[in-house]
Amino acid sequence: MEKKITPVLYDIKKYLNSKKLDYFEIRYENHKNRNITIENLTTKDLIENQTNGIGIRIIVDKKIGFLSLNNFLNYKDKIDKLIENTRKINKKTDFENYSRNKDKDIIKYKDFDEIENTRKIKELITLNKKYYKKEENNIKIINSEIIYREIVQEKYFLTNDAEIYQKRPYVICYSLMTAKKNNIIENNINRFGDIGGLEKFKVENKEKLLLKNKEIIKELVESKPCPAKISDIILHPEVTDLLAHEAIGHACEGDALTDNISVLKKGMKVSNNKQVNVTDNPEIKKFGYFKYDDEGIKAKKVEMIKNGVVNDFMTNIITATKLKTKSNGSARSENYNYMPIVRMSNTYFEPGKDKLKDMLDNFNGYLLKGFSGGQVEPNIGTFMFGIKQAYKYQNGKIVSKYKQASIAGNILNYLNKITEISNKLEGMEIGFCGKGAQTAFVGGTGPYIKVKNATIGGTKHE
Repeated sequence: MEKKITPVLYDIKKYLNSKKLDYFEIRYENHKNRNITIENLTTKDLIENQTNGIGIRIIVDKKIGFLSLNNFLNYKDKIDKLIENTRKINKKTDFENYSRNKDKDIIKYKDFDEIENTRKIKELITLNKKYYKKEENNIKIINSEIIYREIVQEKYFLTNDAEIYQKRPYVICYSLMTAKKNNIIENNINRFGDIGGLEKFKVENKEKLLLKNKEIIKELVESKPCPAKISDIILHPEVTDLLAHEAIGHACEGDALTDNISVLKKGMKVSNNKQVNVTDNPEIKKFGYFKYDDEGIKAKKVEMIKNGVVNDFMTNIITATKLKTKSNGSARSENYNYMPIVRMSNTYFEPGKDKLKDMLDNFNGYLLKGFSGGQVEPNIGTFMFGIKQAYKYQNGKIVSKYKQASIAGNILNYLNKITEISNKLEGMEIGFCGKGAQTAFVGGTGPYIKVKNATIGGTKHE
């Protein structure tokens, strides 16, 4: 926490107290960012910036007002104007059981400044030399770009009853490759991210990232477009991650329920398979981790689907109050400029009881891996996801490799078609979830999941 900003926060708290409001909260945030972009063998960008400011939310006469500041001069005049404008609002909102927590949560990490930018750039260029313009089996990497990001977020939350300080570092790296074979050109993005510092992303981890991307893009260049058909499928964890987040997670956000735009209702049976369990868990120290949400409520694991039945919804204080319960700590904002809204964290299907080896044994169908965009309608439960790679199995053996596939359906029907779930979770992937003009860092993973009689979209019918 920056020492110079602390007195200002307490001055603002003292002034807000003098206004006899129903409630107020002060959120100070300081974000430090460093982006390095290498394109082929040159440095494309080196950008370093720092943003900070204060978000103030008030409640007066059950009416909610919000103000963000990055210049703290004349804050009294701005607060007075906020109070005046809030009193004019017609809509009233109940707001109960707010935070009284006092705590610090500081993630220890190897500081990003321990290694100079010049050394990082040299390391990235040296790594890219291994792949750019390299040719193998008539496949040539014609463009290779690495985007490396370092982020440190500091958050300070203050009310009359709560005082919380949190500091979280993030490391992110993208590999973007374009490959060509004869007249066929494909491109692919692979990424790695985690909560932590330099200790999380050593040279060998960057090497694995680019090597994996090279293998994927080589396969895409040589694969045929996928046929469209109905078949049994096995979803790779990269796809079950997407299914959990997009098709289930968004429908289990408390505001979707209170605004009547979720197809899911508490107690609804969505699958006869009791192994179907879907969880959102901010307590896991991966990309979507946080100890306290942006309303100062301690975050906790939310079991959205339990034993095939809708069990719980993620909530913030407003949605929890409407639902006559307490917030489970799912309020997040992109930064101090925004009011917190209900968001996911680390979302996934829980592992089942089946061994992957047994699931693949004598399997006839398609294993689907990777995703390339899609859409979901939480109010009616429909979804459509693009799939990067599809592997056709006959009697448990891969007989063909495809690309440009898709899956679609209604989530209520889809969950009921799940027959087997593998007994292990794969590594947690990173994501950036957009909602309400805000972006949140999220994580996701899952087991392998077998679905019977699923519709696979493709370029032609078989």
